[in-house]
Amino acid sequence: MNTSWYSRGVKSKLMRRLGIYAALLMVFYRAVAGLASVPLHVDEFVYIHHSNWLNDLGRSGAAVYQVSGDTLRDPPITPLLIGLSLRAGGYTSAPAYAPGDVSSSGEVVGAYLPDAPQLWLIRFPMAALFTLSAALSARVLLSAAGFGGAFVGLLALAGSAYLLLHARRAMTEAPMLLSLVALIWAAGKGWDALRRAGWKRALLLAAGLGGLAGLGVASKHNAAINLVVLGGWIALARAWSDRQAARAQDRAAVLLAGVAILAGLATFVVLTPILHAAPAERLMMMLAERQHLLARQQAANDRFRLVSVEQRLTVSFQRVLNHYLPANCALNPGQQLFWDPNARAYRASAGGVPSPLVGTPLCASLLGWLTPLGAIHVILIVLGGWRLWRAGSVAPLARALLVFGGVNVAFTMLLIPLDWDRYHLLTVFFGTLLAAVGTAEAARRLVNRVAAPWVRKRESASGSSAYRSK
Repeated sequence: MNTSWYSRGVKSKLMRRLGIYAALLMVFYRAVAGLASVPLHVDEFVYIHHSNWLNDLGRSGAAVYQVSGDTLRDPPITPLLIGLSLRAGGYTSAPAYAPGDVSSSGEVVGAYLPDAPQLWLIRFPMAALFTLSAALSARVLLSAAGFGGAFVGLLALAGSAYLLLHARRAMTEAPMLLSLVALIWAAGKGWDALRRAGWKRALLLAAGLGGLAGLGVASKHNAAINLVVLGGWIALARAWSDRQAARAQDRAAVLLAGVAILAGLATFVVLTPILHAAPAERLMMMLAERQHLLARQQAANDRFRLVSVEQRLTVSFQRVLNHYLPANCALNPGQQLFWDPNARAYRASAGGVPSPLVGTPLCASLLGWLTPLGAIHVILIVLGGWRLWRAGSVAPLARALLVFGGVNVAFTMLLIPLDWDRYHLLTVFFGTLLAAVGTAEAARRLVNRVAAPWVRKRESASGSSAYRSK
């Protein structure tokens, strides 16, 4: 028995697996390296302070159970993660803080800020969650687009300055991102079971998926859109079932979608202490507080305010295609506080580090705000989307990535209220994955085209040799 082909196949699989692990290790290294030196965002102080909620759990009348602007606005998952990390590091409460002032020499004076070891502990859960998001994304891409898409996707996530800034801060982005990617993975893996499983298993699966979506809402309230998307996903899966009559399919689809949405809402209520009393009334108060907050933010930030759909789409495309993908034309201006490990103190930077592409032809204006680099990104994203669309007919994970990712991106782009960089996170994340898949697909086609004459020549020589041996 000739086993050479089998040995080559095993070695190839092993090398690909090692390649994925190496790329994932790079993501983890990039996530934890310099974690304390990530520029501080003012909202981090809010969530750091809220980490005291961990000590309030189970105490009747504690602040975490009381109606306030903080408990109505801020979801609980991030504060609880910060609290657990601080407790694991030996701290029993959140560090006191005061932003202080920045002197003309760039020093931060009169401030009470977390020291580097505390800030590392505070942010480590976010770095870990970002790494897990990358790992699950790679698993989805491996099924949907093969090794090339998964490998390039991990490298792109590791090289994204934008994602390494926003997903490592002690805020809501990293927990929300992981819950969404986990939902995409679970929904894709559960597609066939939702279609063909018996009632008991289908109900349990729908409830489990709903619970995962509810965890996302408890991480960031905007993730409530995924309850609706999940309901549609489950209804569609069951309606396509080939085991039941058409009318029974429709009833099952509606019932399972309803179970998933109710399980998601129940999970959100359980994980949000303020909703343990009068949940319906306080949910309405949450919505009202969110509307008032957005109105106040838009009124106070006229320069960043986005009113029309045209404005929102233009800004979204400009920021993502030109400024926020791993290869970008961003200057990253603005004063930011960061930990200076050499001075062992906080300092202020008058501006960020510019992209090395700034000033090159790739960043010149091509058509209005569009640059040649932006045009390349469009081509890669479209190619990546087309590759996933083709795979979606046979790979439910590819379908789930397109459906959940597409709805979240559309929701973000159409409703984004302010041109604040972190509000573009989901558009950047899914754009990065699609561009990575497109890059891998373009490379595959190029290699095949270059190698095709050599392969034909080798096959011809093999055929001739076989003919002579006869």
